[in-house]
Amino acid sequence: MKHQVFRDKAFIRSDFPDEIVEHCQFYQCSFDRVDLSEMQFLHCKFYDEQQDSGCSFYRAMLKESHFHHCNLSLADFRHIDAMELEIADCKVLGANFKGASFVNMIGSNSYFCSASFLRNNFSYCNFEDVVLEQCELRENRWSEANLLAARFCGSDLSGGEFHHIDWESADFTGCDLDSCAKARDC
Repeated sequence: MKHQVFRDKAFIRSDFPDEIVEHCQFYQCSFDRVDLSEMQFLHCKFYDEQQDSGCSFYRAMLKESHFHHCNLSLADFRHIDAMELEIADCKVLGANFKGASFVNMIGSNSYFCSASFLRNNFSYCNFEDVVLEQCELRENRWSEANLLAARFCGSDLSGGEFHHIDWESADFTGCDLDSCAKARDC
């Protein structure tokens, strides 16, 4: 699918016959509870400037999905199932990831995480209670993001920008914070 424009549409998986979507625009669309596993969205726009609103992916399945060079500002990613999600070179201002899962449970108390977020702008995003341990999270901007009870243990956050965040609200144990622009004003 290429160069399409959609407005106020509720999508289902069969709306995407191809696994690659390029240069499409989605205005106030719903992907709620849709299985978008292994989909690739390239140079797509999910934000409506005129209405100042994003699209909803509430409880969507985004396993092994890719968003590259997209505008995902104000998107609702609450409670997504997103093991191995990749977001790269995207504008994701103010998106809500509360309750998003990047975890694969391998026992009652054992799990591992997998996600790759590279060179994105996550300013003003909500990552409350999100677990992104041992993940590639390099060169992102996290300014004024809500990181309350988020766990980034062992993740590579190198090259990131962290301005006006509460360092005490999240767990950064064992993280690579080399070359980060940190404003430790807490």
